[in-house]
Amino acid sequence: MKNIFAFILVLCVAAGVQAKPVSGAHSDWKLQAGVPSAVVDNLRFTPSIDLNKEDAFGNTPVFAAARKGDVRFLAWLEKVAPNGEYLIRTGKDGNNVLHVARDLKTFNALLGSIRHFYPQDCQRIVQFLLEQKNDLKETPLRAQLNYGKADIFIKYFPSTRLYARMNRVQGKLSQGGLLAAVAEDEKKAVLEVSKDLSGLTLPQAVRRSAARPGMDAVVQFFEQEFPSL
Repeated sequence: MKNIFAFILVLCVAAGVQAKPVSGAHSDWKLQAGVPSAVVDNLRFTPSIDLNKEDAFGNTPVFAAARKGDVRFLAWLEKVAPNGEYLIRTGKDGNNVLHVARDLKTFNALLGSIRHFYPQDCQRIVQFLLEQKNDLKETPLRAQLNYGKADIFIKYFPSTRLYARMNRVQGKLSQGGLLAAVAEDEKKAVLEVSKDLSGLTLPQAVRRSAARPGMDAVVQFFEQEFPSL
């Protein structure tokens, strides 16, 4: 009898040794809500996730997390992803991940992940993403402005090429005289670039949104920076 029990015990131990590591424990990112990061870090498994798999709404894991503002899951993706390609792909409706970031914290987290994967090319890649237009001809910052996210717009708009162009035009217009007259054509060009599919220029969109909560800060920003636009 003892030999039988010993044999059974050996079989159980062998089965435990041959058991495959838990794969995909993080595949369903929804299960991670509320799980302490220390617990996640201490789990012993081989993570498995399809970074390009779309859910029923056409969102890959990073797009779904960006929309929900799940910065914990974004940090986990940064740990397990082999590279940063998942961050720079174009998703549904021509959006990139910065178009759909839920709030400033999420926006910052996405930029941090881009910086992690592309430390040398970070500025170039972020510049590209900030200027990329979706199907509505909105850049990420224009989309965030349309969502009423004034804090995101005010923080990052000065780092865009559009801001630099508008700033140069404003400088020429402020000097008056012949230089200002010449700058009128440049003004038309830069305002044309700032239009979205609605046909509104960026300054027009700001003024039209003046009554919305939080937008007074953006209106004030434009009045100070670009009074002639």
